[in-house]
This record gives sequence, structure tokens and C-alpha cells, in this order.
Amino acid sequence: MKTVVNIARFLRERSQALAQMHHLDTQKMVEGVYAIKTKGANFFIVGNSEDGYIAIDAGAGNKSLIAAELAKLNIEAEKVIAVFLTHTDFDHVAALGLFKNATIYLSEQEVQMIDGTTPRLPHMGKSRFNRTRLDYSYATVEDGEELCFENLRVKCILTPGHTEGSVSFLINGTYLFVGDNLSLRNGRVNLFNSTFNISDDVQRQSLRKLAKIQGAQYIFTAHYGFSDSYEEAFKDFV
Repeated sequence: MKTVVNIARFLRERSQALAQMHHLDTQKMVEGVYAIKTKGANFFIVGNSEDGYIAIDAGAGNKSLIAAELAKLNIEAEKVIAVFLTHTDFDHVAALGLFKNATIYLSEQEVQMIDGTTPRLPHMGKSRFNRTRLDYSYATVEDGEELCFENLRVKCILTPGHTEGSVSFLINGTYLFVGDNLSLRNGRVNLFNSTFNISDDVQRQSLRKLAKIQGAQYIFTAHYGFSDSYEEAFKDFV
């Protein structure tokens, strides 16, 4: 009986959480940064066709539909050279199979979420990362590590709380991509929905860490749009 009650509660809370979310249409956000709308989540492409693109996450839903969204912006999946995963929940990995020339990056701490060591929340099931492409492989990144791709510099910032290994990525010191590491409500940073977080307290600590970044201007989320006023958005966590 307790399990039934817990599932019913989760479904109710999940419905409420989803109703709060809002997603960006597929579009150019600023020069070299593109939002891709997928089934219930955004992911982002950064770069250009000449030097190559990197993706932040890989969205949800049908790969052919995601390919169609990329085509709206004349972005060829073959020119994506790297995919940085904020975490490995199902709604962030669907298009990995499209990016056949890309290296996949995730945090060392997130590996436990896909190798069976640490289960996701009981009501959310197992990670689908291992079913996204037959020849999947990945490289791990550490907190504070920086990787460079032509004119793009990607800093990896460990921000656990949503999952054990959730990461945010700061590109060229200006654009912060956070996945589900926070929500934006009325222009201000808040915790992501507790229903999906492993720990709100840990995520709160991660947000204080992000609030200390100097010089960032934009915040891009998977489920709550974006902000072009970094300092204003983080005022409650300074």
C-alpha cells in the first residue's frame, strides 16, 4: 500500500513540476549559441559550421524529430565534435546517436549513475544512457577542468544535487549551461524541482558555488528558458 501511495504522490508532484516548466523554441539565441527544442527539454549547440559545433546535452524524444529541429538551423549533426552532458537522465541523451563524430563528456561522479553503482531515484528508473547508441563511449571530466575546441573554451563545474555527478559548463567565460542544476522563476535562480533532485541541500550548495563565478552573462537551462542577466539571476545566492 505504501508503494502505491508513494507512486501516486510522485505522479501528482511530477505533473505539477512539469506544468511549471517552459521551453525555448528552436532558435539562434546569440551569435554562435543555438537552442534546440525536443520533447520536453531543450539542449544547446555552440559553435559554427566551419570550426565545428559542441552540444550541451542531447535532448529527449525521437532522433528523427531532433534531426529535423537541427535542420531548421542548418546544423549538420556530423559537424558536432563533442557532447557535454550535464547529467544522464533520459531527457538529456536522446540525440547522442546522431552525433557520430562526437566525443561524449560527463563527470567522473556521473559514471555511477550509468554503471549501476548508484540508482537514480526509485520512481525514475534506470539510466537510458547505455541504450542511446550501440558504439557509445565517453570521456570523463573533473571539477574545474577546461577543454578547448578551436575558439571555444569549456570549463567543467561539478554541481551535484540533481544527480550525484551533475555538471554545469561555462563556455568562454560568458555562457553558463546548467541542464537541470537550477530553475529560473521570474528571472531569479531557484532550486530545480525537488521531485527530481537527489538532494536539494546539495544542489543549494552547488548554486552558491555558481553564484561566485565572475564575468558570466548568460544562463541556459534545459527546462526553464534562459537569462541574459547572470548577476541579477543569482542575487538570492550571493
